Amino acid sequence: MTKFQQKENSPVQKDKNFEMKIEKLLTDANIKCKITSGPGDKGIDIKEMKKGVKFIIKCKNWRTKNIDRSIINQIEGVLSRQSNRTIGIVAASSMNRYTPGAKETARKSIYNVILVDVNNIIIELNEII
Repeated sequence: MTKFQQKENSPVQKDKNFEMKIEKLLTDANIKCKITSGPGDKGIDIKEMKKGVKFIIKCKNWRTKNIDRSIINQIEGVLSRQSNRTIGIVAASSMNRYTPGAKETARKSIYNVILVDVNNIIIELNEII
C-alpha cells in the first residue's frame, strides 16, 4: 500500500468522506448546508437551515467503537450556545452504532437532539419540519 493509499484510507479521511456523503444527501434534497468541520469547528461538522429552522450536525462514522453519551454531551454543549430553535443531529452510519446510554441521554436532553443514521437523515429532517 502506498503512502497516498494509507492517507486515503485513514480514519480522518473516512470521516471527511462521510461528512461529504451527508452534505450531498442534504444538497440533493434541496437542503442548503455547509461543511464546517476542521480546527475550531466547535463540534459542528455541518450547518444547515430549512424553513427557518437551524440544524447542526455531528457526523460519526466510527466502525470500531460505538457512539456513547459523551458525543451527545458534546452536541448539548454546542446547542447551549445556539438559539432555542436550533436542532442538534448526530448522524451515524447505522442506528446500531448508538449505545443505549447515548439513546437515553438524547431522549432526556433539555435540547433538541436527534440521533439518525445516514440512510434516514432526509426522512427524519422532513418529519421535523
